[in-house]
Amino acid sequence: MIKRYYPIIALILFFLISSAIIRFSFTPLVSSEQVNSYRLLGRLLARVVWQQSEIFRDTGRWWMVLPLLRITTFLDPTFADAFDFAGWHIAYNLRAEEKDESKRVQWVKLGIQVYEHGLERSPNSFSLLFGLGWTAYDKLGDTVLAAYYLEDALNAPGKFTKDIDWVRNMLAHNYERMPNMRLAMKHWEESSLDAPYNPVARGATITLSERYTVVESMSQNGYYDEGIQILQNIIRHPDKKFATIPRHMLAKIYQDMGDYESAYAIMKQMTEWHKLEPRAEFKANELENLLKQRRLQIRE
Repeated sequence: MIKRYYPIIALILFFLISSAIIRFSFTPLVSSEQVNSYRLLGRLLARVVWQQSEIFRDTGRWWMVLPLLRITTFLDPTFADAFDFAGWHIAYNLRAEEKDESKRVQWVKLGIQVYEHGLERSPNSFSLLFGLGWTAYDKLGDTVLAAYYLEDALNAPGKFTKDIDWVRNMLAHNYERMPNMRLAMKHWEESSLDAPYNPVARGATITLSERYTVVESMSQNGYYDEGIQILQNIIRHPDKKFATIPRHMLAKIYQDMGDYESAYAIMKQMTEWHKLEPRAEFKANELENLLKQRRLQIRE
């Protein structure tokens, strides 16, 4: 079966040897036209290898995809789609294949590193900016990192109207769980202006203004107990038994008060009954590290 790939392997080896000569030669052995020709060859070979990686992906041979993606991005470092696919493949597929729960987050972080590497060559790529922001939100749970790249994606060139709507909604959800209700409201309101009949955006602006922006204002002005009481009343409602936003806000208020134990308990509880809330797991780990640091300081 490998014989069918001999021509491709031979071309890749030729390209690698030529690249080595160009990169490490101390004399002008090649002209700029030759350099451009080698780069064009690299891009063509990258597309061929890319197509084979898609075949492996579609047939479920996921562990065979990664080596081909590495070859693809080496042949053409500006191939943003390959970096996007590689980052997603690592953070999602290979993470899902990992049996050790403690090691899964390492695959997510590796996928994010791949996205970052792709952005070094294609800093304005919408697909890479959005992919990194989405992965940081959906799998890592780092809302600060997610907001950084999703905001850049919102201003990236080459996006469509549906992309703008999607990014705004994702940013709003992200800020709700940061939590930063002011910025969440900003994006929901902008989404409502662009699509006046969008029931999700309209409903979100009403919900945030009625329940959460007031609590955020209270806590920022030092009225912690009053804000905690409102949030606890919301959680007691049967329909809000497993609501995530008020718990993120509660943990933030306790953390601002210096009560890391209560904040950690809220986030830890969320990780136990809400497996699709990686933001809670990320915050629980952060708070656990803060508690360890505090205990070490007390001992000293």
